[in-house]
Amino acid sequence: MGRESRGRRPRLSVLIPARNAAGTVESAVRSTLRALPEDAEVLVLDDASDDGTGEIVRRIGDRRVTVTVAPENLGIARGLALLLDQAAGEVVARMDADDVCLPGRFRAQLRALDSGFGGGGADLVFSTFQVIGTGPRLPALPIGFGPEAGRLALLLDCPYPHSTALARREHLLDVGGYRPSVAEDYDLWLRAAAAGSRVVRLARAGILLRVSATQVTADPAYRARLAADELVAGSYRALARKLWGVDETPWLRELSFLRQGPLTAVGKSLLEPFIHRFVASLDQLGGLERWYLRRRALQELGIRSGR
Repeated sequence: MGRESRGRRPRLSVLIPARNAAGTVESAVRSTLRALPEDAEVLVLDDASDDGTGEIVRRIGDRRVTVTVAPENLGIARGLALLLDQAAGEVVARMDADDVCLPGRFRAQLRALDSGFGGGGADLVFSTFQVIGTGPRLPALPIGFGPEAGRLALLLDCPYPHSTALARREHLLDVGGYRPSVAEDYDLWLRAAAAGSRVVRLARAGILLRVSATQVTADPAYRARLAADELVAGSYRALARKLWGVDETPWLRELSFLRQGPLTAVGKSLLEPFIHRFVASLDQLGGLERWYLRRRALQELGIRSGR
């Protein structure tokens, strides 16, 4: 199975790292195949699973799917670096082994990559998503980002789940590819944006994003590890320098995705000047982008109304 049997190089390679994902990997791969363009491949890394993950994928029996078995647990960053190296496609996309790909996702993202946003195309294309696994499916808020909003949004948090990403392979390699960060995806998106990449998000939902208590990001210690991650901090500073010309980012650890507990008075004194600067930088954006990012920024200060 794989690219050799097709006799030609695929344009798109979808990367799916999987470790002990026996309960969800089949639906992840099958939904990806249903959404796949004709000239595409799916690369699955069985990251030293002990629950039959790789065999479940092989039983799907689709020639577009290639399974690589890691003899030892590589982890997400090293595993993705391996898959990125193996990818034959000019374009790569991500899927997680516990998410579900929605129909039309890749075609919409490829159109945006090639000629969207005023004909200039994009370098990194994400989509919105719907959350599953926590009760009834939560509908996506259909707000897309153009290139300016796409970069600014990264200063508040990471609004782009890894499994919604699509980009040209060489572009990801040019900005350094995956590094062993606690948040290897956020680190990569920050570096790409700081390098001048056109980062966009489509308003349509591209995946069903599964949320569960067993995920790494649900671990209470994850936020502390992320707050101490110097790779992410350095990449964040590079983007702030690119957009605003500032080298100091004292507000970073006061943002909600890093902060433990409520915002303190000291934290507010650090965060408030940043929020004012952020809101002032939104004037160039379209109305919906401006409304949404202003609302999100004010929420960081505990202002829930979005006034």
